Amino acid sequence: MADLAVGVVIIARLTPFAYLTTVLGAIPFAVLAMRHRRHVLVVSFWISVILAFLLTGFAAATQVLVMAIFGGVSGRAYAHGWGGFRTSVAAIAFGWTVVTALSLGILVAFSGFRRLNLEAAAIQWTGSSRVLHRVGLGSAAEFLDPIVVWSIENWYLSLPASQLVFSVIVAFLISRIGGPTIKRVDRSVRTEPSKRPIPSPESVAAVQTATGFVAVTGPNGAGKSTLLRAVAVAEPGVLGERGGIAWIGQRPDNQILGTRVLDDLAWGLKPVPELETLRSTLEAVGLAGFDQRETDTLSGGEQQRLAIAAALIRNPTLLLSDETTAMLDPDGRELVRDALRAASDSGINVIHATHLESDIASADRQIQIGPVTP
Repeated sequence: MADLAVGVVIIARLTPFAYLTTVLGAIPFAVLAMRHRRHVLVVSFWISVILAFLLTGFAAATQVLVMAIFGGVSGRAYAHGWGGFRTSVAAIAFGWTVVTALSLGILVAFSGFRRLNLEAAAIQWTGSSRVLHRVGLGSAAEFLDPIVVWSIENWYLSLPASQLVFSVIVAFLISRIGGPTIKRVDRSVRTEPSKRPIPSPESVAAVQTATGFVAVTGPNGAGKSTLLRAVAVAEPGVLGERGGIAWIGQRPDNQILGTRVLDDLAWGLKPVPELETLRSTLEAVGLAGFDQRETDTLSGGEQQRLAIAAALIRNPTLLLSDETTAMLDPDGRELVRDALRAASDSGINVIHATHLESDIASADRQIQIGPVTP
């Protein structure tokens, strides 16, 4: 969404009426504010401001600021069920105050920057005036010319006044045009509540107390992954910690953070384990000699075994494996099963969700999850 807003700004810089596109750029921020918590909007705002500043300069970053403020206020207002008039008043009051205060403060503090922007405004008006003459609106250009000249010379008065007018227009357009668009986007991307079964306390307890290498089985959609997630969060603060619970999913590329194998293995550990400890852990999962390999050159099975090694280095008491062999070829599956078996033999309880017969045959025992109830 932040990239979409920046894209609107960049395209708009190619036109003489760039600020009229602010309504379009405000819509992504409004959608974010309507559907997510405040910190999501803040992060996307900073991403878009930095990108706009690096790509096209301060003016574009300022426009993104306006988009984020008006879009964010409108999105939060719609999320709370406010009407169009109330939303517009809130957007004007908050947006105009913040934008005007920042704009005046920057222009007063940096005189050289002020001169640069006033010259840029004069050049932009020259381009707009030429366009008006070419489309037969020369009289309008001649009428506006002295007004623009006065506004540039008396920027400390014209800036707040023009931004107030601009704020009213933007708030009105967002309410009349952006509002329906925001709601339509919200409906199109809204996800229905999950219909997967909720694990029973008995099944969670059975997994928590299981020992050895245990296979959790059942048809697709029966709730195997949901059961493992329930176990993972049953004890707050232990997931991913040393001596706690480790989790491995079926997409190994989503679990790798380091660029080298050793970097990924030691990621987040304080203090960092000794080099020999890291290498011995890699050797335990069949990755001896891989310590300097780049992680993006590993195969799917090798990445999955690296994820297992990253779990083992934390000495977990329970290792949850969610369909970790599902997306691998037969050879890769066998190697990952061997790594899970080795972890179990070392004293770690391994719970492996699977529907593969070869995985089930390797386990010490099986916990069956029933089919999904229609």
